[in-house]
Amino acid sequence: MADDIRTMKAFMQGFTIYAGSEVAQLVDGETPVAITVDGLQTFTGPFKIATTSSPPTNANTNEWTFDFMQLVPGATTDVSGGGTFRMFNQQRIDLTGLLQLGAAYVPLGSVSQRVGVPQLPGDWYFRTGNAPILGGLTYMRDFTIWSVEPLTSFDLGNLWSDAIVRQSAGPNMPGFLNVGGSLSTTQMLSSQSRLFVHDGQLSSRVGFMRELFAQVGGMGETAAAPHIYCTRVISGQFETAPKTIDAVIGSSFTSDKFWISIPPSWELLNVGLIEPDDLEYLTYMQRSVQAPGGRQST
Repeated sequence: MADDIRTMKAFMQGFTIYAGSEVAQLVDGETPVAITVDGLQTFTGPFKIATTSSPPTNANTNEWTFDFMQLVPGATTDVSGGGTFRMFNQQRIDLTGLLQLGAAYVPLGSVSQRVGVPQLPGDWYFRTGNAPILGGLTYMRDFTIWSVEPLTSFDLGNLWSDAIVRQSAGPNMPGFLNVGGSLSTTQMLSSQSRLFVHDGQLSSRVGFMRELFAQVGGMGETAAAPHIYCTRVISGQFETAPKTIDAVIGSSFTSDKFWISIPPSWELLNVGLIEPDDLEYLTYMQRSVQAPGGRQST
């Protein structure tokens, strides 16, 4: 029986980027680079949203870290463009005070408080000379992971979705291509998985998405560690309207064709606090801090 119930809280900033927004790699002295309204653009991570509009130059204006983003322009023959992106936001909650009290915690489940859904563009152009395109290539995967260790690059790689590996594996699951997650079932406290696609009743020019799949994870095992990490991992792809519309040549990434808009959220984890005897407490701590066989090093 839990002696007390606590709620762990992590705030995830929201943002919207358009052409004209600036990004910068996470290296000393890196100059922010603007997303242009046209042309093939590839940004490799890690990089952050940046700004030069209000000096001094700030190469890190947001808590999200991008791993990759590529923008492919639409053609001048009414062919759509598109893009892919990967990013994460990791927060750390200090629990050393609980450890000094000899308290362990039992995860009771997690929730996410958001006021909206993500927005991604789509190919909204109705081709007058051809049949309209059915379906679409725009989707987004959104994971919230509560763990006692930070996610490694292997964990992030298993959660990313791309054109080759179309599924994802959690940090406490065996992964793809013999690269499994780094966490044990004790170390991963709770999780939420979501898949968003375009709402077929709304124009892709609006870009609001609907939730197609949602799942809560975690084994509910008792843990004891000095920190809890909350990590939100997002990856996806989108279409954009073509550069040329009805023989009028425009730009590929104008504000009505390209944006990535992620709503802010409060991520909440409820835990029940218990005060086990010394042997149980040391067992919980050992299982929480070190996974069997060790963790991947990166």
